[in-house]
Amino acid sequence: MVATVVLGGLGLVLVVAAFIVSDVLAGIRRNVLPTGTEEKTAGRVIRVRGPVRGQLENGAPAVYTEVIVEYYTRRGEGPYEISRKFPVGSRITYAKDDRVIVSYDVRSPRRARLAGRVSHWPALPRTATPV
Repeated sequence: MVATVVLGGLGLVLVVAAFIVSDVLAGIRRNVLPTGTEEKTAGRVIRVRGPVRGQLENGAPAVYTEVIVEYYTRRGEGPYEISRKFPVGSRITYAKDDRVIVSYDVRSPRRARLAGRVSHWPALPRTATPV
């Protein structure tokens, strides 16, 4: 009888521990995978500065090109601006009026990152002009 109570109590402890671990892992997974809080939109390069001598965020001196992008959220909020610094010898080049992909957090759309370049931009369908 005592063995049954001890094994039942141990089983209950293991079940509760399994539920706690699954909740913790689900929370970590929710934070790592930004499917619900991150959106992407198109932006336009408005300014390219460089080469600029300055310091990176970690304080190291560097020569870099700064790309400044303007974008609107998918809900029409904005315009917001973000900037990214690229090393001068980088193969990644941007020019003014280039279309780029901007990834931003829905909760704070001002905190965004440059996610890449748009390889093609669909043109609006042409409508016949009335005569």
